[in-house]
Amino acid sequence: MKKSNIAGRMVAGVDIGGTKVTFILWSDESIEYKLVLPYAAQSSREFSELILKGMADLRQRAADVGASVMGTGIGCAGMVDQKRGVLRFSPNMPGVRDVALAQIVAEETHAPAYLENDANCALFAEWASGVAVAHSNVVMFSVGTGVGGALILDGHLYVGRHGFAGEMGHIPMLDRGLLCGCGRHGCLETTASGTGIERYVKSALARGSKSSMTAKDAGSARVISHFAQNGDHLARQAFKQAARSLGRAAGGIINILDPDMVVLGGGVAESGLLMDEMKRVAQQCSLPLLFEGVEFAMAHYRNDAAAVGAALLADQLLKGQAVYSM
Repeated sequence: MKKSNIAGRMVAGVDIGGTKVTFILWSDESIEYKLVLPYAAQSSREFSELILKGMADLRQRAADVGASVMGTGIGCAGMVDQKRGVLRFSPNMPGVRDVALAQIVAEETHAPAYLENDANCALFAEWASGVAVAHSNVVMFSVGTGVGGALILDGHLYVGRHGFAGEMGHIPMLDRGLLCGCGRHGCLETTASGTGIERYVKSALARGSKSSMTAKDAGSARVISHFAQNGDHLARQAFKQAARSLGRAAGGIINILDPDMVVLGGGVAESGLLMDEMKRVAQQCSLPLLFEGVEFAMAHYRNDAAAVGAALLADQLLKGQAVYSM
């Protein structure tokens, strides 16, 4: 990070996922510094300590170049209370509940902090400066450890009455489906997420399905994607069933909201193995007049989307700009 590139004013962005936490310093429309820490918290206390560790590093990095953190945006997987800045619950973070994240970060940085769902942050990044610029109604599916979702409606981030809108991963898909981290059965993310893909392969291997993959390989959706790209039939089937689930969900959302664009993001989606089948099934499951003209696009910011979006969100809120739908 070069001091000549910094104007003294920075915002921080944090993306908290089920396997890692990404911290960035954002200035002049670019990432000036990035830190990634593995997620290993088993309790709210350990979780808070992990976030404080990363934020202390960001503060020091900013100070090293004569800058300061003016505010922080935090994107976190799960259900967040934006108004109070509290992480209420995340299905993929067992042991972590009701953490006052915004307050913890604000006290560490001595600057305002804002909490939002990670998928909302990712879509905000795409809408502000990515593939969804100039679109007023956008739906996002973010496929990683779980499946997140977000909505831009009439040019504003839509979070609903409780602030939890866009929980695409918990759309009920099957009456007697697999157990989800939320405690219910048959949610979209039980089949369409990285975890769902891993579960599909493990189950098939246990039943004796032929594959060049081992049980160890089945523990990583990224590894499975490599096998799929090299032609392994079981690996390809795992991604195909995930894409079909996403397509059915997307078709239903298109019928309800009539969006301009559907954005697909998240680490698992970066494999490139989901979009085509997802779009094909979405067309089958939506009304022709509503599907007509809908753009499908891969996220521009890829793995950094939520961290960038969190920083951009904080920047706009600090400037007093309207972000949320009324």
